[in-house]
Amino acid sequence: MAAQVARGTADRATAYAPLILPGQALPGELSADDNHTDAGVAYDLWTYQGHQDEHVVVTVNAGYDVDLAVALMTTTGAALIAAADSAHRTVTVELKLPKDGTYYLSVSGGSSSAEGAYTLSVQSHGSVSALDWARLYPGGGDPSERYALLVGVSDYPGRDNDLGGSPLSDVELMRTLLVEKYGFKPDNILILRDVEGNREQIIQAFRRHLGQAGPAGTAVFYYSGHGMQMPDNRYIQDPEPDGKDEALAVWGTQGDLYGYILDDEMGILVGDLAAGHVLVVLDDCYSGTATRAGPEVFDWKDIAGNVTVPKGILGHPARVAGGTRGLQWRTVAAHVETPRQYVKSLRPGSTPTNVEDLLSQPANHILLAASADSETSAGLTGQTPDGQRISGGLFTLLLYATLANAPESTTFAGAMAEVRRRVVDFSTTKLGQTQSPQVEGQQQTQSIAAFLSKR
Repeated sequence: MAAQVARGTADRATAYAPLILPGQALPGELSADDNHTDAGVAYDLWTYQGHQDEHVVVTVNAGYDVDLAVALMTTTGAALIAAADSAHRTVTVELKLPKDGTYYLSVSGGSSSAEGAYTLSVQSHGSVSALDWARLYPGGGDPSERYALLVGVSDYPGRDNDLGGSPLSDVELMRTLLVEKYGFKPDNILILRDVEGNREQIIQAFRRHLGQAGPAGTAVFYYSGHGMQMPDNRYIQDPEPDGKDEALAVWGTQGDLYGYILDDEMGILVGDLAAGHVLVVLDDCYSGTATRAGPEVFDWKDIAGNVTVPKGILGHPARVAGGTRGLQWRTVAAHVETPRQYVKSLRPGSTPTNVEDLLSQPANHILLAASADSETSAGLTGQTPDGQRISGGLFTLLLYATLANAPESTTFAGAMAEVRRRVVDFSTTKLGQTQSPQVEGQQQTQSIAAFLSKR
C-alpha cells in the first residue's frame, strides 16, 4: 500500500511532508484527518535529505500493521526506490541511496481501519555535514529582496499539548498578507510546519534564508505556537528583570522530544541579520503555563468583518484539542539541554541580549507580540460565512483583519493600537482574560507598507 502512495505522491509544491534528520526517532499518527488513498487507507509523508551511496535504515513501529516506502523526488513526481515486503507492526527498509536529493518516506496503514500513533526513525551510516543545510536552504539570493520565514507548530509530541491546527492557519494568513498586500514573492517565503519547526531547522532557516537579505533588503520572521517561561532564571548573560527567561517552545532536535529558543538567542539571530529592515511577529505567550487559551467558537465576520476569508486557511481543518493547552517547564525539562549548552552551538563566545531590548534600539527593527510577558495568548476555533470550520490565533486573526484592507499610510503604531483594542475587547468579554498585544521598535510610527516595500 505504501508503494502505491509513494507512486501517487503529489509534486513538491503541494505535498506537505515534514523533514526528519539522521538519528531522529519522531512520533507520528495516522488519523481521520490525514490524507487517504482511494481505498480509504490513511497515510503520512515525511522528507529526508539524502546523499548518493548513503546507507540508511528507515523503521516504523506501531501498535497496528503499517506499511513503508521510500521514493525519490524528481522533476516529474516521486519515483519509488524501495518498499517494505508487507505490512507489520514493525517494518524496516534498508537501502543505499542512488543519488543526492529529497526522498519521500511514506507511512501508511495496513488496512483502512489502521489508525493510531507510530514512531518513525532513520539511521544513517553515511556522512552528514553542514552541507546538508546548504542544499536544503542554498541562499545566494538577491540581497535587495524581501524574505520571510513563517513557523507554525500545532502538532507537538504526544497529544496533550497540540493546538488544534490554529498555528497552521496562522502562517497561511501571514503568507497571504505578505504576498497579496505587500507584494512579497511567494518563492521568497519559507514555511516550516509542525515537526519542521524544530530548534535546529528554525535556526538554520533563519540564518540561511533570512540571511540572504542585505542592507537594502527586508527580513520577516513569524512564529505561531507555544511559548514558555522558565520558573527559574536560566539567562545566558544578565538576569531577566522578573527572574525568569522566556522562550519559544518548539520541537526538539536529534531525538529530543521538546526544544526551545530563548529570547536571548532570538536576540543573537536577529542581531546577526544584515537586512536593512527586520520585522519579528510572535503569536505565542510567555505566561507561567505557556497556554494559548481556548478554543472559543467565533464567526469570521465577528473577527474580520467584510474581509474575504483567505483560501489558504481552508486547507487546514480546525480541530478542537482537548485538555490543558500549555507547555510547562517541568514537562520538557527532562528532554532538552540547558540554555548554556544551547547557546554554545548557536554562537560560541556570544554575548546576547534580550530580543525586546535588541528590537527596541535599532531603527530598522520592529517587534509585534501577541501579549505581554505575564499574559496568555488565545487560539480560537470558528466558522466561515459558508459554514466551513477554521481556526487561528486571536492576535493573528485580528492583525490580518486590520491590515488586509488598511491604507498604505497605516503605521505599525496605528495598526497595533487598533489590534490591541480589538484583542483586549474580545479576550475580556469572550474569554474572561486580558490579552494585550505589544509593539517595540523606534520605527513603529513608520508606514508598514513603506517598511516592507522593496527599496
